[in-house]
Amino acid sequence: MRRIFVFYNPILVESRGRRPLFERMEALLRDGHAAGDQIEVAPTFSATSAGAQAAEAVEAGFDTIIVCGGDGTIFQVLQGMAGKRAALGVIPLGTGNVIAQNLGIPRDPLKAAQMLLSARPREVSLGHLKVTPVGHQHWKSWYFLIAAGMGLHAALMNLSQMGSGKRIGGRSAYFAGGARLLLRDPIEEFLLEFTRANGETFQVEASEAIAVRLPAINLWRPGADWNAPSLRMAWIPRCGRLHFFRSIVTALSNRVPPPGAGKPGKIRPYYEDITRMVCRPLPGAQRHSRLLVEADGEVLGTQHLEITVPDERISLLFPQTSGQ
Repeated sequence: MRRIFVFYNPILVESRGRRPLFERMEALLRDGHAAGDQIEVAPTFSATSAGAQAAEAVEAGFDTIIVCGGDGTIFQVLQGMAGKRAALGVIPLGTGNVIAQNLGIPRDPLKAAQMLLSARPREVSLGHLKVTPVGHQHWKSWYFLIAAGMGLHAALMNLSQMGSGKRIGGRSAYFAGGARLLLRDPIEEFLLEFTRANGETFQVEASEAIAVRLPAINLWRPGADWNAPSLRMAWIPRCGRLHFFRSIVTALSNRVPPPGAGKPGKIRPYYEDITRMVCRPLPGAQRHSRLLVEADGEVLGTQHLEITVPDERISLLFPQTSGQ
């Protein structure tokens, strides 16, 4: 007998008129599982409670946690499941749905639920982020499954969370917001230190840095490996607005050379396979720095971050037809 706990984000279900669809999906899950399986369904209480709720469910003996929501809800649930002996399933209800994209799960919730009925768990690696949140004096840490970093992309995530982003305009809001930030705001540089998978450590001045866990993020294909003992880092050297824009276009065209290729310049981002990444303001700039830190689309702090590859892993439900 399997014990399955289904969490759903009530904001995404109610605000988008998905209650009838959600009820059909719930019925499909209940009818499709084997007789004797125990299935519980509950909403997440708040934006930050999902991790504690998931940990309680696992502690109570549930071996499978299914999340009906977006990548942000999955991120919160992940905090209570990393390293635990329980599998995580995904039914996409959000805007980006990057994790579902990499699992080969369709955006249609009913089709996604149907695929999960025959899905099989497989362990994958995580990333680990340490940062000092605003108003705090001590480090806090999170696990991530998509990506984490510092730079313009983090400012864009902050813009969407403040009300003019994904909940209103969908994916198009990201592109519009990114264009506004690139044209309006200064590109702030920072000190980037990273350790390659072979143990070599480097320190450079950068305008953007992001450590990626997944093979694809929407149109971008950084090519990270779910199972690798390293993260795929993309970074842009310190540069002006025009060169920064050209680097973004080059990345989105997926024509970037492989990790470690070439001498850093100003026209394109550079890829590295890393085990550690540290970002902090340049000397003398800390007091005035507006640098933000994000992980899996959630803005978590400012100015300083440390990213590593943890020992803890997570079991994900991979549909049998996903080719994974």
